[in-house]
Amino acid sequence: MALFPAYEEAAKVKDGNETSTSHGDWLTNSSYQIGADLFTSSEVTEIRDSSESGAETNLTKRPAKKSKVRKHKKQCHDKPAKAPDDFHVDTRRNLEFLSVHTISRPAAPKYSTFFKLGSAQRTVKKKYKRYYQIVVEKKDNSADEATVTKKDLEKNISVEKNEDFTGFKQESDMSKTTAFYNKSLGENPRNIDLWLQYVHFQDAIFKFEKTYRKGSFAKGTRVTAERKLAILDKALTLNPDSEILMRERLNTAVGTYPADELQVQLKNLVEKDPANIILWQGYIEATQCSMSHCNTPAVLKLYTKSLATLHHMRRNSALQKAHLEENILRMLYQCGLFLKQTGLFEQLWTLLRLYLELNLAPSDKNKFNISSNFNDKQLLELEEVVLKSQLPIHELWLRIERLREACHWLPFTEDGNCEDPQRIIFPEDVAELIHPITMPGNMFKLTATILTLLKTPLLPSRHSTMQGLGLDYVPWALDSTETLLPMFFPIYPIDLTNKNFLADTQRLAVGPQYLKTFPGQEEYLEFLLTTIMNCTDCLQGKEKIAVTVWWFRFQRLLIVLDKESRLKISSGFKKKLKSSMKQLLKSEEHRNNIIYYQEFALFEYQSGNVESAVKILTTTLSTIATNNPPLTEMQRCEICFLFRTLTELYLDTASGDGKKNALKCLVALASDKPVNSHFELTQDLLDETKLKFKHVTLQMLGNEMPTLMSVDHFLPNLITDWIICNGWFLYLTSGAISCGTFLEDILSTIEAATWQKEILFEFYVAVLFRNCMENPGAGMFKLLDDALHRAIEVFPNNLFLLSVLAKELTINCSMGQPWWKINRLLMKTGHAIPTLVLIIMANQHSYEIREKWVDTITGREMTEDPSQVHRMISLFRRVTSSEMCTRRCGLAWRLYLQYLHAHFDLSVCRNAYYAAVEQCPWLKSLYIDAAIYIPAELAQIQDLLIEKQLRLHITPEELDILRN
Repeated sequence: MALFPAYEEAAKVKDGNETSTSHGDWLTNSSYQIGADLFTSSEVTEIRDSSESGAETNLTKRPAKKSKVRKHKKQCHDKPAKAPDDFHVDTRRNLEFLSVHTISRPAAPKYSTFFKLGSAQRTVKKKYKRYYQIVVEKKDNSADEATVTKKDLEKNISVEKNEDFTGFKQESDMSKTTAFYNKSLGENPRNIDLWLQYVHFQDAIFKFEKTYRKGSFAKGTRVTAERKLAILDKALTLNPDSEILMRERLNTAVGTYPADELQVQLKNLVEKDPANIILWQGYIEATQCSMSHCNTPAVLKLYTKSLATLHHMRRNSALQKAHLEENILRMLYQCGLFLKQTGLFEQLWTLLRLYLELNLAPSDKNKFNISSNFNDKQLLELEEVVLKSQLPIHELWLRIERLREACHWLPFTEDGNCEDPQRIIFPEDVAELIHPITMPGNMFKLTATILTLLKTPLLPSRHSTMQGLGLDYVPWALDSTETLLPMFFPIYPIDLTNKNFLADTQRLAVGPQYLKTFPGQEEYLEFLLTTIMNCTDCLQGKEKIAVTVWWFRFQRLLIVLDKESRLKISSGFKKKLKSSMKQLLKSEEHRNNIIYYQEFALFEYQSGNVESAVKILTTTLSTIATNNPPLTEMQRCEICFLFRTLTELYLDTASGDGKKNALKCLVALASDKPVNSHFELTQDLLDETKLKFKHVTLQMLGNEMPTLMSVDHFLPNLITDWIICNGWFLYLTSGAISCGTFLEDILSTIEAATWQKEILFEFYVAVLFRNCMENPGAGMFKLLDDALHRAIEVFPNNLFLLSVLAKELTINCSMGQPWWKINRLLMKTGHAIPTLVLIIMANQHSYEIREKWVDTITGREMTEDPSQVHRMISLFRRVTSSEMCTRRCGLAWRLYLQYLHAHFDLSVCRNAYYAAVEQCPWLKSLYIDAAIYIPAELAQIQDLLIEKQLRLHITPEELDILRN
């Protein structure tokens, strides 16, 4: 029996000496239409002639226009078809094949059958979910085609009315699945995942009804949404504390009801449950995300009301005090995002400064009274240059607005009159948003929230860290590229440099910023570093160390980005960074802190001073061994961390002795030998070290994994550092397979998605990636893909894992995961960061394909493949659709507009631009981009910007005065 029944039928026709038209009709596929002719008439004839000597080509059966098909069929009738060869090699080079549009996986073709009725030769087209569901027997072997009478059709239609009709089996399966969900949820109503599966199953029911029951699409969508809401309401009555179910219900309601109706519903729900932050967020977003209702005062009024309600309930509830205070911090984060994205940075800093003064430095009110070093005279001179440039009016407005946005981020505090009244901010303007933070542990969360709002990226940026700090639940938080910068931060000895990934980092920056070489860049960097150090002065214990480590790592990231030409900082500023670090290490308070020396050594290594970095680490380890023979638990943790850092530093060097020195470090760690001791790596010593590592690792895993706070994520951890050192030892002595088996055993014992498990998954991926790079022919890419897939499913916001995925696609797209698998993996996470990374990877992939074309085919630069452009547009439309969390993500829309501007005309950009503004009406960066994408309509956009009361540094009237 043939694999494809239709092909078997065609083969039978061939054996009966049928014409080529008869046995080729089964290939007709009306569901796939090509928009342009693939071949000219002469090329069709040429292909037909070439097929006479070999196998009959199938390309002539898939042209774009039906006239070409008829013409070719007529030509085929003119000559008798020859019997095809059993095997044929096509050696003729045909450039037209490069422009053939193919169906990408996992899409599947649809089939249709054709019947000719009577002498009138009327064609009746009937669609089926699968081809040849009705077997048509030939009545005459000499006939060209199998004929079906009208009586046969009527008989077949009558069969469809009973249980044999198309779709009956699907409906039966749907009923059985529904019964299964009802029974399972009745027995186990606390199963959140099962409730969500039942909710998503309603989409399958909708598709079935749309296919077989027909009816209005809009009505069917509304009915499906109401079914989901009914299921979620029942689930929430049984699981009232489930945040996942609550957010699912909110997202479903947002996509179902209009803004007015949604606001009324959410207002009623908030009044019934005022402590529910998810309802508050939905209620606020119903106004903030509505084009007709959004304006700055109205949205800030709702934020003020929500914070006041939460604060009042916290004072009257001793049991939920910690939970309510965390909700206050989350609402502060969301309010700060709104102020930042509307351009009200002066108001944002005033709000954050008062929070810092109230909670971190109550005795020193001037601690955070930081001023900018930028000279306004320089800004005036730059504006004069712009105004004299004779540029078009939209370009003038754009450049002056960006200049002032980059230089004026602090409130006006100088003597004299201020020409811009929006720069004058008083504490009373934000006083109603200020509330005390009193619970232990929340002081670090407050500091992290404030630093993140000031565009300091988490280093490294991990899923569990973002979740613990409450920074992962707002998909529209991403409006510029600073959040993605940890993808370039090295944390393992592997090469992840990727020049084509996010190549336009600077273009997507929003002022005030530190990525683009622009007036105010270094001044804002100094302001940010000073703020971080002032925070460390007010903190104590682990919180102080964690924020200081963050400060070290941020400056190291600046050096890495400068080396990759992603930003440019002056040599004088680099010296200033190094000088400030040395000054901190020399102070009496920090002189004995080992972690600071380790961070400074890594800064030196990234600056190119490899020998200095090794010397700092070895000297620090020697000092600990000589001064403190009985080691405490904290010192053991720090020593293990230093040995791990030194090992990975040796592995990252290009010298031939790197692996040998790394192995000596690991042997010294396990054998309690001094780091500078000289010994030979004998087999007995290696076996003894292996046993010691195994014994200690089993002893650690025998104890229960400690629950870590968010502040611990920035500090060394003895369990993870020891396991990583053990893994490196196995990798260097036994290979990657042995190391992978060891890590698989450990990961299987850790059930919960903890920070420790995320670290070990990172290390596992790093080991496999390093092995694939060192031995590309060993066939380890499959293991790497499997580990990446499992890790990203559990920790989708981990930027290290996403950077490895992007790098693998770049270096070896044929050996790594196919694109459709990457697409499916990242899209189903439901988080904004992996979805954005998918967009950037797709753009990078198209760029690399374009480069490959330049190198291998023509030797000249070619335009992008039309099929690739179509794929990108489809991806953007899916990412910004109503059911996606990124539909209100500013950075996703800005990437979309940037891509359209590069490939399409003004009308396409215009439609997409207004769709973006409708979804994100509070996002000032979109309004500024109007000067790039639709300059002719800039006046209307400026009116809209003023209507929403967003931050405007220069009005059109002021610009006219300046020009004159």
